[in-house]
Amino acid sequence: MLVGVNLATYDIGSIEEGDFFVKFKVRCKKQDFISNLTLVYGPAQEDRKQRFLTELANLLSNETLPTLIGGDFNILRRPQEKSKGQFNNRWPFLFNAIIDAYNLRELDLSGRQFTWANNLPNQTFEKLDRVLITTEWEIKYPKATVQALTREISDHTPLFLNSGDGDSLPLHSDFKFELGWLLHEGFFDMVKDVWQSNDSGSNPMDRWQAKIRRLRQHLRGWAKNARGAYKKKKKLFLEKLDELDKKSEHTQLDLNELNLKHALHERVSQLLREEEIKWYLRAKVKNLLEGDANTKFFHLIANGKHRKTRIFSLDQEDGTITGDVELKKYITNYYKNLFGHPETSDVVLDENRRDDIPQVCPQENYLLTAPFTIEEVREAIFQMEHNKAPGVFWNVIKTDLMALFGEFYKGNLELNRLNFGNIILLPKVGEASKIQQYRPICLLNVSFKIFTKVATNRIIKVARKIIRPSQTAFLPGRNILEGDVVLHETLHELHKKNLNGVIFKIDFEKAYDKVRWDFLQQTLHMKGFSATWCNWIKSFIQEWLLFSNRKGPRQGDPLSPLLFNIVADMPAIIINGAKTDGKVNGVIPHLVDEGLSILRYVDDTVIFLDHDPEKAKNMKILLCVFEKLSGLKINFHKSEIFCFGQARECENAYSEIFGCKSGSFPFGYLGLPMHYRKLRNGD
Repeated sequence: MLVGVNLATYDIGSIEEGDFFVKFKVRCKKQDFISNLTLVYGPAQEDRKQRFLTELANLLSNETLPTLIGGDFNILRRPQEKSKGQFNNRWPFLFNAIIDAYNLRELDLSGRQFTWANNLPNQTFEKLDRVLITTEWEIKYPKATVQALTREISDHTPLFLNSGDGDSLPLHSDFKFELGWLLHEGFFDMVKDVWQSNDSGSNPMDRWQAKIRRLRQHLRGWAKNARGAYKKKKKLFLEKLDELDKKSEHTQLDLNELNLKHALHERVSQLLREEEIKWYLRAKVKNLLEGDANTKFFHLIANGKHRKTRIFSLDQEDGTITGDVELKKYITNYYKNLFGHPETSDVVLDENRRDDIPQVCPQENYLLTAPFTIEEVREAIFQMEHNKAPGVFWNVIKTDLMALFGEFYKGNLELNRLNFGNIILLPKVGEASKIQQYRPICLLNVSFKIFTKVATNRIIKVARKIIRPSQTAFLPGRNILEGDVVLHETLHELHKKNLNGVIFKIDFEKAYDKVRWDFLQQTLHMKGFSATWCNWIKSFIQEWLLFSNRKGPRQGDPLSPLLFNIVADMPAIIINGAKTDGKVNGVIPHLVDEGLSILRYVDDTVIFLDHDPEKAKNMKILLCVFEKLSGLKINFHKSEIFCFGQARECENAYSEIFGCKSGSFPFGYLGLPMHYRKLRNGD
């Protein structure tokens, strides 16, 4: 083992060696923080592993300082840490028992799933190298991360530990309302006074923006002072409690002292409750009840979430991008291009053909565009997630907020002044390394989100009428399992009765991000929505000042799922029209809608077809036309077909027609395995 230390930053104290470890006592000069750094090299030989684990347990039992232990442990922890081959649980069981017994936490590895390869033609990959830390060490370095570097000549991947104290890209500190502030006596009245003290502005939008800005500035300063007072009060109260506790050991406290002790307990509990709420919300541990006063636990969970979602590098065609500045530049340019102008298309829908399209009636259009009521706006706000909505100050803001809705109804509101948000990236897979493996979620400004939430509550009342039953997502009264049941019964019927048929499972590429705005508007018109409602929808999705997107509803907007459903309903209408003209045929009409159904849950789509290669070609043309119309792209190479009866003889032909592969059973749909026979445990 070789260790390099920057003596300008760290002092090295005592050094202790064992058969499988070297331990250093390290002092960080900048922070005057003393900890133990232990490097291990676990044996590969089975007959030496017991001695290694015994030495590791003895080492940990004598630790009194914050500790970091890292290196090649040569032991797995879980079956998924091995790419193939048998998993022997003997040593992992003992290893995990030691980790649990001494409350160690493993820092998640970024960049790779495995750290070792055997360099044989048919390689096996394993995760043998890791970094473990104690709670005390993590509290000192909450932003610490471990990143996998490039493996050169060794069969092990080097690990780079970053304490998180280095210089990184300076980020703008966004204002965050802390729920714990509500525990402060007089806080509500303070907010009310600040809000009502500023009525400057020539119109409701100017007044709203001025009030928000003034309140935000006031709370920033108040919170800064409150944090300083919090520390002083907590220290003072605890010292006084300790003094009374010590006194009570020798003499009985009088009534005034007992009352003081009780009051101090109440004040300390309130202070701790405020801190607990802060970290509870950051940790977002939904399986624990509120009131579980374990601030340290919530703090550690929040730190772990931060590490898992942080991006250290991204792979692209020209190599790997690293560093906060370069990553920000690359990600920004990528999404500017992604949300930029869509490809031009000269394909449009025939708006005169509406006979088979469910229509919004005049009465429903009137309700959609009726004046906004204070009851529906309040309902929309209080439907937002608990502890995240501005509902507690409803009586303070309602007059100004309703003035905004009044101006919006008249068509006089500059809604784009509220239409902004932050984009965060959430990994779709465990080891995301490419920008395409992240999902962009827009955290919208709450003032704007109230408008789209009210619009969502209105449109959802007509959504079930204008969206076909085969779409089961985001609609009251419809269940995700409905599609699974229909698909399973169809597969079973085709197999049991040896019927002819083709199942086409479609994979859409980045569905939300690709929808053309002009197609969305055309779809709304063809479903009978009024011009006023269409213009409102346009103002919700298009007028975004800070990031000029040109297509796609935003993930994170409560209105987006329903708008996408409306767009995704159009291929069913187009295909059913083709069926009426005899261009395509379906299967099993007593199970499947008109014998030709499109099962959908958002962008998970399955189409049922009769066995007819010529009509399958027509289906391919229809899907390509829909691509041009909507902007949605189908990954035909990732899609799959499943043939039954005589269609099996033409499986290669169908695969060539659709440009996709032949699937195998069981296949996954909406998280469940699908098969034509009864499922087994192995499925």
